[in-house]
Parts: sequence; structure tokens; C-alpha cells
Amino acid sequence: MKIGFVVNPIAGAGGKIGMKGTDNIEEVIERGGEPLSPFKAKEFCNGLKKEFITCSSNMGEDYIGGEIVYKTPEKTTAEDTKKACIEFLKRGAEMIVFVGGDGTARDVYTVVGKKLPVLGIPAGVKMYSGVFALNATAGRKILNSFLEGNAEIVEREIMDVDENAYRKNVFRIRLFGIAISPSIKNFLQYSKKVFPDENEAKKEIAEFMALICKKGTYIVGPGSTTKAIFEKIGIEKTLLGVDVIENGRIIARDAGEKEIINAIDGKNARIIVSPLGKQGFIFGRGNQQISSRVIKKVGTENIIIVSTPQKMMYTPQLFVDTGDKEIDRKISGWKKVITGFGIATRKKIIY
Repeated sequence: MKIGFVVNPIAGAGGKIGMKGTDNIEEVIERGGEPLSPFKAKEFCNGLKKEFITCSSNMGEDYIGGEIVYKTPEKTTAEDTKKACIEFLKRGAEMIVFVGGDGTARDVYTVVGKKLPVLGIPAGVKMYSGVFALNATAGRKILNSFLEGNAEIVEREIMDVDENAYRKNVFRIRLFGIAISPSIKNFLQYSKKVFPDENEAKKEIAEFMALICKKGTYIVGPGSTTKAIFEKIGIEKTLLGVDVIENGRIIARDAGEKEIINAIDGKNARIIVSPLGKQGFIFGRGNQQISSRVIKKVGTENIIIVSTPQKMMYTPQLFVDTGDKEIDRKISGWKKVITGFGIATRKKIIY
């Protein structure tokens, strides 16, 4: 059975530095961004005995053995991902595994459609589509189950985020297409879901959290629920970024990992995050700025999770994927989620 394997070599480089993508790779590198994809590709390929059909250099060959069917140029673009997938189809691939984010998922889908299953190893800044494994290890388990004939083939959404609007902190998302993916229970993520009519619940959460946040230092993740907290306090929130507040005022806006660490140095800080709708990720999807380094500095006991009851109804479990297994393990387990004014529920966090 032939499996195509392609890596987006720059995927995820903008995450920790607070950029909303990696389209302007020169700026990303200048600001100290490092791609996540090499690390995720190595983690996925670790221990795999299956040989793939793949690409040369850092689009595949560097991580796994197999037949090279696409020779990559020195400087690669999205077109190279598409050309590689065309070659995979020509060579009779029965599945394609890619390492990247939503942009890579769209590139693969543009060529493949529903001709064969695709599986994403999450390594991007944005991963709202439903074709991604929970993490690289889960991806390896899904692949092995597929090879053994034990994986279910399911339809999954490829999501399209308006990139220009996203960089301006405006969230617009639409369905790009329906792909097919191999799946085993609890190892493939769902696509992001936006829930309407949550304003009253957000107001209640905001009123409660505003009382807590009046004093102290807080690292606050992206999302409309955390934005409502800031509105109640009377300060402006970066909708799709991470801000740091101290005693009710901003001390670091739209901050990257380094800015967060500098802002909280010598302080007893806490982290406030809201899980992605239906996907359930509290770390590792869209908030990579709150890295394992940041979490270690703050302490896993100082994480506050907030979410509307509507979102929790459609999110049976929460997930964490910081890239640091020890941190993920410490965060995992049954945790409290604030869902209203002095109201909380308990959800299990899985890594």
C-alpha cells in the first residue's frame, strides 16, 4: 500500500511570535519565528517502519525513508505541495499524510478532493479543519490502524479562514470543502464550530472574571469569550491574539512568547484560556504564544478555563497539545471550566 507523505517546511513558524500565519516568511524569520513542522514530522515518523512515496529534502526525505517522487526546489511554495500531491495520485497512493496547518490542508484538498483519504499532522498556526490528528503520536496510531484495515473512513470539513481579515483580528471562516479521512475514536479532531446566541452567557462569565482580574497579572488567550471579559473591565482585547494584563490594564498587547515571558518576569501570573468550539483544544491551536515555556513559568495549577455552556454541550472532552509531553500530562485530567457567574462544570482534558 502506497502512502504519500508531504511536509510544509515553514508551517507553524508564526505561532509562538504571535503572527497569524507564515505567508510572509521573511518577516517571520526576522522576528525569530521557528517552524513547528520539522519537529512534528520527526515525532510522527519516529518508529514508523512503513516506507512512503515522498518529496526530496525538507518536504519529506529528511524525515522518512521511501521513494522520492517529487524533487523540490530550493525555495518552496504552496504550489510544491500541490505538485507533490499530483505525483502521489499518479503513483497510485492510497492515502496522503501531510504535516502543516489549514493552508496546507486546503492545498492538498485542492488536488485530491475526495479521491483518497488525507490525514493532517498538526503543525500550523491555524488548524480549524477536521482532517487533523490530535497530535503527531495520534497521527501515527491512525496511520497504523489504516494500514491494518481497522480505521473508519469519515467525511471531514476543510475550513477556509479569510487570511487578510485574520491578520487584522477579524475572524471569518467558511467551509472550503469536504475531504475524507481515516479515523479511530478520540484520535482525530473535529473542525471548529462557531456558536451563535452566546452573548448572555459571555456577559455572566465576563462579570465574574472581571472581579477576579482587577488585581494581579493574567495572560489572556484569544477568543470572543475572553474578549467579553476585557470589555467588562473596560480595555480592548486582541480578538485573535494573546494579551497580558496587570491590575486591570494592558502591559503586553498581541504578545508573542518572548513578550509574554518578559511581561510576567518576577510576577505570580495566571493564564486564562477558552477552548476552541467543538475541537476542545485549550493549548496548541491558535494560541501557541502561550507555549510550554510560558506554562512552566506560570505553573499548570494557575490555568483558568472559561467557556459558555453552549460550547461545552458540543465539546465532550478538552485537549492539550503544547508539544511538551510532560506539560501536557500535568494539564490533563478532570478540570474545572467556568461557565457563568460563579458557576463551573468539570471536563476531562486529554493529551
